[in-house]
Amino acid sequence: MIKPDYKIEVIQHIHRQAFGDEEGPVIADLVQKFMALKSTLSITAEREGQKVGNVIFTPLMIDGHPNRYCFLLCPLAVLPAFQRQGVGKELIEKGAAHLTSIGADAMFVLGDPNYYTRHGFGLTNIQPPYSELVTMKEAWRMRELGPNALPGIRASSKAVEPIMNPAYWDTSGHTE
Repeated sequence: MIKPDYKIEVIQHIHRQAFGDEEGPVIADLVQKFMALKSTLSITAEREGQKVGNVIFTPLMIDGHPNRYCFLLCPLAVLPAFQRQGVGKELIEKGAAHLTSIGADAMFVLGDPNYYTRHGFGLTNIQPPYSELVTMKEAWRMRELGPNALPGIRASSKAVEPIMNPAYWDTSGHTE
């Protein structure tokens, strides 16, 4: 998979800044754990030689469908000064292009439904890990990377170990 040719600290800094004082350190720690996995795809965006955004994709397994090749988009971060300038979209599209090129079927995200709907993510019959904790059901979205990549599949899913902490899936505190 694509790995950055620069230090993990740069990626962690982007996530700390984007997620703020409360969530930033937790996300930066998660990023470090993801980057230790061989299967992680990390893509960084630059503006005028400065790294301003990063997205990470890790495998997502679909129960009962071991031949499906899916990924979880988590996390996506853009430095505050560069938000609302298309950096997030660029990162999602670069990720989708790379995942398509390696034969991935779909990518999933647990995030702001308004944002991710604008970037081609729709509702899905695949259940997220800890689906009982995802009270904001519209936040769990999928983007197929090929025609009929997951036709009619209804199943649960499992992510890589670093993100399998139930606290990461609990949306009960979110009001959006």
